[in-house]
Amino acid sequence: MHDPAAQHEDMTFDFGATALGASYHGDWMLDAENELDHVVRWYGLDGDLADSEGDPTGLLLLIEDVLRLRESHLQGEELNVLWRATDQPLGGSPEIRGRERAWLDELLSVVVPFAQTLGASPASCATYPACVPDGTSPAAAEHRQRTAEVVDLVALLNQQGNDPIPLPDMRAALVRCAETVCSELAFRFLLRAMQRYRMPLTPQIYTRLETLGSAFGYGPHVVDEIANLVE
Repeated sequence: MHDPAAQHEDMTFDFGATALGASYHGDWMLDAENELDHVVRWYGLDGDLADSEGDPTGLLLLIEDVLRLRESHLQGEELNVLWRATDQPLGGSPEIRGRERAWLDELLSVVVPFAQTLGASPASCATYPACVPDGTSPAAAEHRQRTAEVVDLVALLNQQGNDPIPLPDMRAALVRCAETVCSELAFRFLLRAMQRYRMPLTPQIYTRLETLGSAFGYGPHVVDEIANLVE
């Protein structure tokens, strides 16, 4: 599980799969040759890492998310909907529909070698601590205790205007992620869905989001990225 004590600095802002998905915005195609080249550039991996003593934590956070999603029982279309949750309102991220797990494998093929170059162990790039339903660690137990709260917040998800991803499909994918994969990961996807749908937030709902983000060990700028939605 994500370890707030050890990884807190890397959790100051959004991280992992949700941060990567949201990074495909604006003019990214002007700076990268393709979707995977963008990954390399986004994580600053296009320099000389031969003698690097950098920290692989940020990459390991991404790898854990990707492994959880790839090994989950989520259907391909559910994975596609979650990925679309991270997309900006005007679009721009890679289209993965019909090749969802192939896309996750492609991500791993790029980031795992770099993580190992930065000192990550092979085991840390291929395995992850169990969460739902068999995790026995304190973090796994904590995440399972937060599942109901995440699901309750998903039920509040709403949208302004039309969107190619129907609201019921988004809600269903988020609930399935929370209940069968990891409530913490589902919560980050939910924050992105709120941003994509331009969901108006009351101060009370925003306070609930902040409280849950703190419980998950986030730094100050994961939840407050959607503070502009508060009315």
